Amino acid sequence: MIIANPIYDVTFKRLLENDRAAKFFIGTILDCEVISLEPTVQERTSHNRETREISLFRMDFAATIETKEEGKKRVIIEMQKALHLGDIYRFKNYLGGEYKRSKYPIISIYILGFNLSVDSPAFAAIPDCRDLTTNKKLEVKDSFVEYLTHSAYFVQTLRIKPSFNTKLEKLLSIFEQANFVGDNKTTKDFALKEDKELEDVLKVLHYVAADKEAREELDKEEYYQEAIEGMFGEKDRKIAEYKVKNEQQSKALKEAQQKNKEVVKNLKNLGIPLAQISQAIGLTVEEVEKL
Repeated sequence: MIIANPIYDVTFKRLLENDRAAKFFIGTILDCEVISLEPTVQERTSHNRETREISLFRMDFAATIETKEEGKKRVIIEMQKALHLGDIYRFKNYLGGEYKRSKYPIISIYILGFNLSVDSPAFAAIPDCRDLTTNKKLEVKDSFVEYLTHSAYFVQTLRIKPSFNTKLEKLLSIFEQANFVGDNKTTKDFALKEDKELEDVLKVLHYVAADKEAREELDKEEYYQEAIEGMFGEKDRKIAEYKVKNEQQSKALKEAQQKNKEVVKNLKNLGIPLAQISQAIGLTVEEVEKL
């Protein structure tokens, strides 16, 4: 079956605008039943030539979901899709804005066109609550805690291999970046011709692939993505790598400063003179005094 590549905004937007397909998509990723789904925010990819800012595809939903562990609850589901590592900082901005607005717990789903360090096509980062004195996992259901933490789900499209054993594997397989039709990557030949679980999703993707106007939009988007990659791709990757490295160095410096502070405090409590402490930890007396 010929389907449109859902990594493109045009296709992904059409997929999420179909209520049944969107419920299946989100429910399969989160392993829950999606009872109701109401779109709240949509944002399409655009490029500001002056600031060189790239806004990404984003779609948020107010949803009622039901899980085996927690039953029914209202949540905000934040869907974001990006092709480049540098987009992580835009994700953080969006998430910060959502925390300000949201009255419900937030669940984020990220569709990524690049690889992270985790060797898995899809994984979840679900914060655990633990007793700090025993390190035992706690079952905390207080809204105060729930609203100030959030779960995140990641799909790495470049790590997806064709597999159709489970509902999740079938869903992920539509994002596999292979078996393209023609000279571009906007459409692909999907191995499953028919599948009851994927029926609604495949209908949308096949329609987009066959629709003349949608295909024209896809061609424009591919041209745009190639142009952006050519102009800013390598630069953005270097900036992102620099920011990550800078954050790691800043964190290491803070940890080292805190460690020195504790050492100085303990040595001072033992009555050791500042001059001797200075020699012991390799800092000047003035630096020791500041600590």
